[in-house]
Formats: sequence, C-alpha cells, structure tokens
Amino acid sequence: MGTPPGPGTAGAGLERCQRQAEEVTELMKLNFARALERDGRLGDLDSRAQELRAMSQSFTRSTRVVARQQHRGHRRWRLALAAIGLAALLLLLLLLGLALGLPPRSPPGTTVPVPLGTSRGGE
Repeated sequence: MGTPPGPGTAGAGLERCQRQAEEVTELMKLNFARALERDGRLGDLDSRAQELRAMSQSFTRSTRVVARQQHRGHRRWRLALAAIGLAALLLLLLLLGLALGLPPRSPPGTTVPVPLGTSRGGE
C-alpha cells in the first residue's frame, strides 16, 4: 500500500500550486498586455476608417462637380456641331438650288434684259 502523506509531500504540493498560480498570473499579465496593444491598434484603425470615410465623401462631391462640368462642356460641343451642321445644310441647299438653274430673284424695279432676236410686244 501507499505511504501516507507526510509533512514533506504537503509542502511539495503547496509549492507546485504556488508555481502554477505564478504561471497563470504571468499568462494573465501577458494576455492583458496583448489586449491593451490590440485596443490601441483598434483605435488607430477606427480613426483611419473615419478619415477614409471623410475623404470618400469629399471625393464623391468633387466627382459629381467634375461630371457636371464635363456634361455641360459636351453639351456646348454638341450644340456647336449642330449649328455647324445646320449651316452646312443650308449652304448645300443654296448651292443645289443654284446648280438646278433656278433663276435668282431680281429686286423690284430692275429691268430684265430681253434676248436678241425676239420681238417686243408685238412688233
């Protein structure tokens, strides 16, 4: 049978418990220090995220302004091109009318030349 615990074994058990308690205490201190580090990092990340949100909102506003300016510029170009196209069409119609031989209109009160060899008014 086993030997009954003596005064030496009780002291060894107590020392072992104290060592384990010290190890647990050291681990808890280490875990607490790590938690504080994480908290600091999370605070940094949170402030960075807020800065990025503010930058994003500013970027979105400036993007809208630039898009409006470009739209207005494109609209001006389209209007200018439409005006040039309309002027070209009118010029083309005028040239086409001249090419088809339509007589130009003479202002009122001007005399129209009579071709040679035709009689005037019944002569």
